Amino acid sequence: MAAANLSAALRTPAHPMAKAGYGKRHAPDQDPPRADDFAGLEPREAAIAAYVDRLPEGAAIGYKTLAEELPDYGQQACRSALDLLTRAGHLRRIRVQVTLSDGRMRWVTRTYFSRTARDADWWAAYVRFVRGMDAPGQPPAPAAAGRAPAPAAPEAAGEPEPGVRAPRSEAYDVLAGLGRREPRLQLAEGDCVELEHLVGEWLARGVGREQLTRVLTSGLPTPVHSAGHFLRKRLETKMPPSPAPRPEKDHPGEQIVDMVMMCLFCDEDETTTTLDHGVCSDCRAEIARDEAAGLTGDVPDTFLARPRAEVDVAARMAELRSATARPVLPAPRGRR
Repeated sequence: MAAANLSAALRTPAHPMAKAGYGKRHAPDQDPPRADDFAGLEPREAAIAAYVDRLPEGAAIGYKTLAEELPDYGQQACRSALDLLTRAGHLRRIRVQVTLSDGRMRWVTRTYFSRTARDADWWAAYVRFVRGMDAPGQPPAPAAAGRAPAPAAPEAAGEPEPGVRAPRSEAYDVLAGLGRREPRLQLAEGDCVELEHLVGEWLARGVGREQLTRVLTSGLPTPVHSAGHFLRKRLETKMPPSPAPRPEKDHPGEQIVDMVMMCLFCDEDETTTTLDHGVCSDCRAEIARDEAAGLTGDVPDTFLARPRAEVDVAARMAELRSATARPVLPAPRGRR
């Protein structure tokens, strides 16, 4: 017990940091910290989650690093624990494209941690709805999507001058243009006004004009008896979920412009493989084999990939011996 306490006391207090731009990031809109944040997890996962939660942004939180820093777990145990934390909704590894202050662009890999467990749909929305952009490959959302409405004009401005039509909203323009794309969806002005608020909600949730038009004009029945009634039902039943909050600027002068979900343990991403709760099938199968072989349990410190702080322990013991050793006095000289 004394040796264990000494080993814990001598651990390096500063957790390793990832290289600049990489490492841990906090997911937005988390609940305030509470003592029972991870009470629903198994003890090992709860302990690792609590440890990661306390780390600063930019900390390295790969399973190899955690195995080196946490005295009770080896690499397989940490990898299995991180896998379970992704299934519980606390972790996702994401490749992020950023624009630097000098205009250059680069891709960095970050692991986002959420103290508040999120479901897979929330993480997917967070990755795809980045600064008003749709998923990669989709038409961009309108510039006004998701922004706060412009302040109302002062009353002194009055109504538009007689004979001058008030500017039409983007939602109205989308509806008015459907008839040109699909004659069966020709709408009267009254229909456009009645459906305008529904189309506006789609646009506010990050759906681009072209994408929305395809949704409304594809797979039509023959015939369409009432274009207005049909579109109202389709707009209401296919309404996309509210997007996750947009990521803020990571650092002054750096702006996030795109994201893609990656496997937590390898370099595969969602454009090259299918991810199940943030982990590819190959990595999950490897973890399952380790678990079946009993390789993911707690292990002694001596079995870790890198024995912990051996030099520090030796130095500390030398200091203790030096501090506690009594000085050796010279033997008294005999009288002449």
